[in-house]
Amino acid sequence: MMATSKKEKFLAYNTLAILLMSMKNHILQVETKNESTIIGTMRDCDGYGNLVLHKAKLITAFGKQVQCVEVHVKASAIRYVHLPDSIDPIKSMKTQLNYYSRQLMPPKYQKN
Repeated sequence: MMATSKKEKFLAYNTLAILLMSMKNHILQVETKNESTIIGTMRDCDGYGNLVLHKAKLITAFGKQVQCVEVHVKASAIRYVHLPDSIDPIKSMKTQLNYYSRQLMPPKYQKN
């Protein structure tokens, strides 16, 4: 998802939300502040850090497991995000920043 407001664009480029945005279609484990854990494929992330996980498994603090088709996780509820071991965070952020900067640049100014 491309950031829509100026504030969201600023946050996307200047916070670790860009790292989350680069994890699209990867399986993530998200720990929430209410001690729940959500494991699923990240489908979307906005500039604020809100996540959408697809085919997710929610494990509550009491150990109850619930399968969900899609889960929306508000950024303020996230405590930790566990990234896959195969991901290089620096490379992923640079790739994502380059991708979005090309999208925002008018075609006549883009480098080929």
